[in-house]
Parts: sequence; C-alpha cells; structure tokens
Amino acid sequence: MKKILIIGGNQFVGKEIVKKFLEKDYKIYVLNRGIRKNINEVIFLKADRNNFNEMNNILKNIDVDVIVDVSAYTEKQVDILHKVMKNRFKQYILISSASVYNEIKNTPVNEDSQVGENLPWGNYAKNKYLAEKKTIENSVLCNFKYTIFRPFYIYGIGNNLDRENYFFSRIKYNLPIYIPSKNNTIQFGYVEDLALAIESSIENSDFYNQIFNISGSEYVTMSEFSEICGKVIGKKAIIKYVDTDKNGVKARDWFPFREINLFGNISKLENTGFRNTYSLIQGLEKTYKYNEENNLINKPVLHKLETEN
Repeated sequence: MKKILIIGGNQFVGKEIVKKFLEKDYKIYVLNRGIRKNINEVIFLKADRNNFNEMNNILKNIDVDVIVDVSAYTEKQVDILHKVMKNRFKQYILISSASVYNEIKNTPVNEDSQVGENLPWGNYAKNKYLAEKKTIENSVLCNFKYTIFRPFYIYGIGNNLDRENYFFSRIKYNLPIYIPSKNNTIQFGYVEDLALAIESSIENSDFYNQIFNISGSEYVTMSEFSEICGKVIGKKAIIKYVDTDKNGVKARDWFPFREINLFGNISKLENTGFRNTYSLIQGLEKTYKYNEENNLINKPVLHKLETEN
C-alpha cells in the first residue's frame, strides 16, 4: 500500500485530491492546522507548517512514498518540509501556479517561458516561483524526485473562491456582468482533472524532475466565459464593459480576476499520455448543477461600481 502525505487537504483542491487517493486505497496522512474539518478516512496530523519544531515533532516517525503539497506558498515552507522529511520520502509533488509566468500576451506560454516575480500578482507569484526554485535545489540536497504542476485557474465543485459562482449568480438573477474592457484571455481546468493528473504522476518516471502546465485545453476571453456560463444556465449573459483606466479602478476592486492574460500550452502534460476528462462546458455544467441543487448560488452583494452603472 502506497503511503501519501498531503500538506493541506481540507479545502477545494486538497479535498479533491484526498477523495481521488482514497479511491486507490492509499494510506493517507493529511497535515494542516485543523482549522477546517478533515475527511474522516485520513490520518490527520495537526501542525503549523511554518514552525520547524512543530513539523519535526509531528512527522519524526513517519515515512511515506510521496508528498503532495497543496498549500505551499513560500520557499521557507517547502524548505522546512523537505528538511524535516529528509530521506523519508521519494517523490515531492508541488502545486505551484501559472502566475509565475511573466506577461502573457498573445501566445500561450509553455514550461520554458520566462518565470519569476510578476508584479500584477504581487508576492503570491514571487513566492510560488521561489518555492519552485527551492524545491529544485533541495531535490539534490535531500535526495528526492520532484514534480511541479503549474495550474491556471481551477474551478469546480467545492471552489472556495467566488469565481464561476460570480458569473452564475449574476446570470441567474438577471444582473449584468461588468467585465474589464481589455477582455483578457484566460484558461480554466476542472478540479477533478487536476487531481487525476496528480494521481497519474505518482511514482511515474515520466513526471520525475519535471514541470508541467495543467489546465483544460480551451482558453477563452472573459466575455466568452460569461456566455458559456449563460449557456449552462439557459439564460443569456448580460455583458457590460468597464474601462478601468478611464474609471480609475482596478479589476480586482469588483471582479474575481485580474486584468491580465493567463493561458498556456499543456502539450507537455499530454505527451505523458494524460488527457483531461472534462471540457470547459462539461465542468461548468456539473458545477452549476451541484451548486444549484445545494442552494449555493445566492443573489450577489453588488459592488458600488455595479450599482452605479
């Protein structure tokens, strides 16, 4: 029986990974601070990953085959984990972010595109980049194989961020969707496909010491995404545009996405044999159905910009 340590594991992506692994009858350890309820079938380890002593005490007698790190946001966090678990794991799977790519314009980025500090994303992208860099350095020092995934926007059942539901709620209640006028191109991946790709990479040499973009195969503009959400609901999306420069506002003041492109090439991942299960519309249909049946699509609280235009 494979032994897996998941760092995070009690929210959205982490929970989906746990559920996928439980289907495989793995022995699963889940480490987090215990702020949210963990899935019952896992072995829960309570610790603050920023605290070396806490991590060392809770993990000192545990060895695993693979570590899947969903909640790494800084190089310090990955460094503590690698050093605490040195010689007691074989593969480290880091969930990074496509935000590490610098200025995506008209061409989808691939894994060799320029990465590093990305000002529109602030410290988030910088720290994800540094976590990747530290992982690669430590793979030699601590003798493990690494696999780094760079997701673009992840959506699906259980999403704790107001992204697809932002669109669903406005369409459902016949409210306009105010889109930044640059109408950026972005890319979405369904959460179950992300979990499947991670499961496919476990002890798979095609994934060793490699970085992969991961997302759905489609990229769309924000207006196209709005229209697809309308198609899913069976209503026409009412779209209006906001010139952020003219109005002196930032997209994130009212909108769930930054006013930048975020889309890439996933052919490297597909060359391993992996294929996504869900198209964008299929994933949105499943998500909408679940959210509607569970009364999760409520009338939105509108931003000032939305009420004055």
